[in-house]
Amino acid sequence: MNTLYKLHDSSITWISELEFMKDEEVFMEQLLSTHFLDLSTEKLYESTRKLIRKLKEVELLGEELIEKVRSHNEKIASAIENVKQNRERDLVKDHMHIGKDFENLILKYRYVKKKIFAVIKEIMIHHKQKLLLNKT
Repeated sequence: MNTLYKLHDSSITWISELEFMKDEEVFMEQLLSTHFLDLSTEKLYESTRKLIRKLKEVELLGEELIEKVRSHNEKIASAIENVKQNRERDLVKDHMHIGKDFENLILKYRYVKKKIFAVIKEIMIHHKQKLLLNKT
């Protein structure tokens, strides 16, 4: 029974992380749209297009995973309430698979986030240099 509570706790943590990632994804989309003109230059267009596609893929995977985690968490709650059914082993197995999916998503998400921030940083540095040149 204690194992089920641990599974529940980590599921809640996953859901929280996934919800936070959704918020960050909205922020990154707004960041990209704010710098749309700079990102659509010939130099950055193709890489930006790939990044946006990757961001959308990560968003979709996140949505699918959050539903999977919620469904899994409902099964855990059901198993906690109905102790007579010994489903703990199956739930632990499912939990491990979802955990791997979660870790894979985190890696993909961090990669995309790092690339987006690197491109935006490059644009901001370029703008800052232009401003400095214009002031002199």
